[in-house]
Amino acid sequence: MKRHLALLLVLFGLFLPVRIGQSQTPENENGARQGEVAEPEEPDTLELFGAHFFQHVPSGEALPTGGALPDDYRLGPGDRLGIFLGGKVQEHFDAPVSTDGKIYLPSVGVLAVQGKTLAQFRVQLNRELAQFYSNYSLTLMLAAPKNVRVSVIGEVNAPGHYTLSALHTVMDAVLLARSPTPRGALRDIQLFRGDSLHAHIDLYQFLLQPQSRIDLFLQNGDQIYIPLARRRIQATGEVHRPAVYELCPQKQERLSDILELAGGLTPLAFTDKIELSRLQKDGSRRLHYFDASALGGDGMEDPPLEHDDRIHVYSLKERNPLQAVTVYGEVNEPGEYELEQNMHVSDLVLRAGSLKRSAYLLEAEVAKVEPNTAARTIRIDLRRALERPHLEEDLLLEADDMLFIRRIPDWHVGAVVEVRGQVRFPGFYTIVEDSTRLSGIIGEAGGLTEKADVREAKLIRPHAPPVEDKEFERLQAMTRDQMSDLEYEYYVMKQNAQDMREIVVDFEALMQRSDRREDVLLQPGDIIEIPEQSELVLVSGRVSRPGGLLCEPGAGVSYYIDKAGGFSWDADPAHTKVIKISGEIVDDEDVEALSSGDRIWVPRKPDRNYWQIFRDVILVAGQVATIYLVIHNAVK
Repeated sequence: MKRHLALLLVLFGLFLPVRIGQSQTPENENGARQGEVAEPEEPDTLELFGAHFFQHVPSGEALPTGGALPDDYRLGPGDRLGIFLGGKVQEHFDAPVSTDGKIYLPSVGVLAVQGKTLAQFRVQLNRELAQFYSNYSLTLMLAAPKNVRVSVIGEVNAPGHYTLSALHTVMDAVLLARSPTPRGALRDIQLFRGDSLHAHIDLYQFLLQPQSRIDLFLQNGDQIYIPLARRRIQATGEVHRPAVYELCPQKQERLSDILELAGGLTPLAFTDKIELSRLQKDGSRRLHYFDASALGGDGMEDPPLEHDDRIHVYSLKERNPLQAVTVYGEVNEPGEYELEQNMHVSDLVLRAGSLKRSAYLLEAEVAKVEPNTAARTIRIDLRRALERPHLEEDLLLEADDMLFIRRIPDWHVGAVVEVRGQVRFPGFYTIVEDSTRLSGIIGEAGGLTEKADVREAKLIRPHAPPVEDKEFERLQAMTRDQMSDLEYEYYVMKQNAQDMREIVVDFEALMQRSDRREDVLLQPGDIIEIPEQSELVLVSGRVSRPGGLLCEPGAGVSYYIDKAGGFSWDADPAHTKVIKISGEIVDDEDVEALSSGDRIWVPRKPDRNYWQIFRDVILVAGQVATIYLVIHNAVK
């Protein structure tokens, strides 16, 4: 009994870790649990109008100054004045404004300039100079402006305090603060001066009205506040500037105002039905339609806009069903094209990139397709249609017509093959079908180089007919637990197989022993690959560090396994295989030393169903006990 309990404990000890490990949910390549699908993000196709103004923000706290000195510029500490006296006097003075708002001039003395404009100070200075000079002319200029300290706060990317020149503007300060955030208002930039709100700045007015003077110059202590943008709408369709637009909080903007902001309607706009989609209080949306000719003016229907309104202007082209024609065959760009009025066969051929050299000019076919009726085919002389456009043979096309341009029978411009890799002159070479052989093309390519590895050379025939594999198709419909180990290995091998078709050729026998049995006939499109000699032995499969290892002369399989970190925990060392560079597959015990290009493959040990083993053991034990009891009773 104790031995039975011990057996049960051992079997459960083997079984439980496997079950626990299998119950873990693996993660896919994106880090998500299997069975979870991430919601794709929808791209934002419309840009916020005005955001492009801030695309190139300054990298430092130095902005170029420029522009004319404003008439209302007030002098103060930090300004530097240039005073020039002409005529008989011929003097000049460099006069900085002191911290108490005064300047000093020789002969004149100290003058107060704080808060005065240049025009006001010029009058004062003339009055003072007239007491000491005569016959002079006065030129007064601002040699250097003062610096001001301002703050930019609210919805900006870099709020804080900034020092700028007094000739910088509010928009310069916003740029220096790295522009408003995506939530920031562009039409309600607020300037606080002193203890009160001094001005609202509308960026749209700055961008769209060149004569407007809304960009105010800074003064010391100014505060610039960017509030949240609380009302935005979007305009799409046949407007010149589709975008998301912010509504100005200082005025009630209407549908016609936003259409004007969007650059107006295009010539293709369907003006009879301007669509306005409005969000309702319950979260649903309701459509309204307006005639563009009725917008604006007194008493006309021009609805005020609300947050999240969507304006769409349909195109005149959308009123008509899309009509198309199709061209097949020997043109450079076959496919479907929009049918336009007065389009003929010659026009469609030109739009499809013109004919190929292989086009059959004596005859083409136009299939007329009518609903619920059989197609009617019209044959035309394609050469005459192209030589005499819009005349007899150049058929006028209708909706859903199909043009077929055939290929000249037996047309070909010469068969070519490609030689890649270690030959003197790799490239493309012409062949004669059913005549040119492999050795001849390698000879034309200048022969093999010293680095060529003929053991790994390949002849690939991409256009070879695919081989039907019913077994692989059967395994594709099965899950892993439904396959045997051999079936799973075959399935993995077929999955990893190249899509190209490789023709088996012993290049070593052909090139070194002149074995003409390997000198196959080439076909158009064949690819000859001559790789460079490898200095590596590849170790793959269940090892700690699979990869390529430098070939060590005389070294065996165990040397390379050790260099690759040894067998992994799930390796099956007893079934290790060596794939020679010639393609031969041998057991590892049969290989004494490996050469460059050889591969070592360590398979994964087969999965064991310990629960099934446990059940089988219990079943066999029960059957043995039953037989024992039968025999024991019979003996009695």
